[in-house]
Amino acid sequence: MLNRRETLKISAGALLASALEPGLAAGQPARTRIVLLGTTGGPPLQATRAAPSNAVVAGGSLYVVDCGNGVARQIVQAGLRLRALKDIFITHHHSDHNLDYGNLFYFAWYAGLQDQVNSYGPPPLAEMTKKFFELNAFDIDIRTRDESRRDPRPLLVPHEIVSAGIVMQDRNVKVTCVLADHPPLPVALSYRFDAADRSVVFSGDTRKTDALVNLAKGADVFVCEAQYLPGMREVLQRAVEAGYDKATADALFKSISGNALSVAQAGEVAQAAGVKTLVLSHFVPGGGSVPEQVFVEQARKAFSGEIIAGRDLLEV
Repeated sequence: MLNRRETLKISAGALLASALEPGLAAGQPARTRIVLLGTTGGPPLQATRAAPSNAVVAGGSLYVVDCGNGVARQIVQAGLRLRALKDIFITHHHSDHNLDYGNLFYFAWYAGLQDQVNSYGPPPLAEMTKKFFELNAFDIDIRTRDESRRDPRPLLVPHEIVSAGIVMQDRNVKVTCVLADHPPLPVALSYRFDAADRSVVFSGDTRKTDALVNLAKGADVFVCEAQYLPGMREVLQRAVEAGYDKATADALFKSISGNALSVAQAGEVAQAAGVKTLVLSHFVPGGGSVPEQVFVEQARKAFSGEIIAGRDLLEV
């Protein structure tokens, strides 16, 4: 049985978590919510856009797709509840998509998370999870001892995905995936969420494939990366003129142009799949060097449906 001091400590911790984390906005829609948390692409920090991440909120639970730098703060900025985190989905292991994987869970735990969180993604997700807890063992041990917190290590359970199929299903959503084509990574994934009221597909980073088209068939929302290669070439050329190494610039352009969808191809996939709304995200180049309208016009060449140029914290 807890003594009075222990009870007061737990109560104070719960109050602190509530104070640090906003609740859901009054009158929020009951339908499944899709929130773009970060919409730039690539490792460089951008002043106007956060790193890639998305949120799906269904049945009061929070599902996060990709964990770029600052994802936990973006969730708070969006007015979502960190302690409602239920599952994390990583599309692939490039740093702009996974850098804050462990930090997202840690902030949710500190905000009062009580239930198990499952994470899904390509190998080496299990080893990454283990190493994250090793890195933070000192802080964990202090906080569990000094603040009477539950040990977080058993609460985050990684599941490594190496093939297409059903990833998970609960009372809120069914999540399926296909293998993406994103060289040189051996495994990358695209995800589809089917809820009772709407469906959404997240392309992740991938070249154009039949598997992606099939995954997106008839989806209400298709959140897809948007790369405008002429713009990227111009950005790199200006960087070289300013002293950036030309060989590095050439290698970077070769990698980017050969391992992911162009924004025009995003429109082609959306049209072939018959999606209702194409949401452009993961903008490359970022930093506003190419106007959003250029991306939309490129996608419009093939897609006749609704096109939205994504921005951070936009709900669609």
